[in-house]
Amino acid sequence: MYYRSFEFDSPTRIKYGIGIVESVGEEVRKFAAKKVLIVADRGIVKAGLVDKVREFLKPSKAKALIFDEVEPNPKDKTVEKGVVLACEEKVDLIIGVGGGSSMDTAKAISLLVTNGGSIRDYQGIDKVKNPLLPLIVIPTTAGTGSEVSPWLIIDDTSRVPYIKLDVCSRLICPRVTLADPLMTKSLPPRLTASVGMDGLTTAIEAYTTPVASPLTDALSLHSIKLIASHLQRAFANGDDLEARANMMLGSLMAGVAFFNSSCGGVHSMSEAVGGFYDTPHGISCAIFLPYVMEYNLIANPKKYADIAQAMGENITGLSTREASVKSVEAVKNLMKEIGIPSPQQVGVKETDIPQLAKIALASSDTEGNPRKLTQGDFMNIFKRAMKGELA
Repeated sequence: MYYRSFEFDSPTRIKYGIGIVESVGEEVRKFAAKKVLIVADRGIVKAGLVDKVREFLKPSKAKALIFDEVEPNPKDKTVEKGVVLACEEKVDLIIGVGGGSSMDTAKAISLLVTNGGSIRDYQGIDKVKNPLLPLIVIPTTAGTGSEVSPWLIIDDTSRVPYIKLDVCSRLICPRVTLADPLMTKSLPPRLTASVGMDGLTTAIEAYTTPVASPLTDALSLHSIKLIASHLQRAFANGDDLEARANMMLGSLMAGVAFFNSSCGGVHSMSEAVGGFYDTPHGISCAIFLPYVMEYNLIANPKKYADIAQAMGENITGLSTREASVKSVEAVKNLMKEIGIPSPQQVGVKETDIPQLAKIALASSDTEGNPRKLTQGDFMNIFKRAMKGELA
């Protein structure tokens, strides 16, 4: 029997399905918006996805402006540029089109238009006072979970190396998410792999955190099954619509689970590395995932055995401990199949490890880890990952 009390919330209205992006004009009309700002990166614009959104916006008769300066790891200065444009043009709705970076930038712009100040003023939890400018997001990747998340992450460029600003509030959740698998078909294999591993990491950490609940467990575990069984296919053939659709669904489920539970040490290490080396978030999650999992196994071997089974491992006849180890092997094998680089290949330096460990320890995600982590523990995990050492 489950004795711990819990809460569950999901304020974002989710519309999922093939071609669902065509309803964006209908959704904008519901807000009576006359002028909208589309926030994206230049790659999304070049791929023609913003033009698609603009075409489907026509029934709303809203004027659409484009802000396309989003970086892979969005910066506070970029957010400030977007805010200036939004205020000068008096936009009354924002549409984020893209991956986690575009969606987080759209969230940050929406926040500052109605709350003012700098994004640094809102670091932490529940510091946002006013509702955001209405926000619709259209994910073009499957794995970040930002489309249903109350979090946004922006680089603080006032500090070197950059520090990730984690801002969390229920008010940050997009009002509407249009999750259309067709919008992910142009995603290159390398990005499909990176973002897919981000989703898998989120699902695994949301499942194993001590603050998980029966509802988040159900979402997380099914998300792990979907991602583990379809990521290779989406990586190998971007036109495989069944794989793309299941990856999109897995991302949504992981995001909702994370919103109602927590992440852990992998995300803490990822944020540290992302700030130091501007490493894409999905890659920096993936390279540390098996090492943090191995560290955490003894905290809840049953859950890691569940993960192994969800990822297709045969655990028949194994003890719970033996089965839990299979989860780490499954993750390593998946990473190898989709070409995830090593920490050395993304520029992690051994001399930076003490500072990286200090930053990781300070992350709010560390509190959600199933096993207590000290700065020394983080240093050991960084070193093991650098050497590729798994038990």
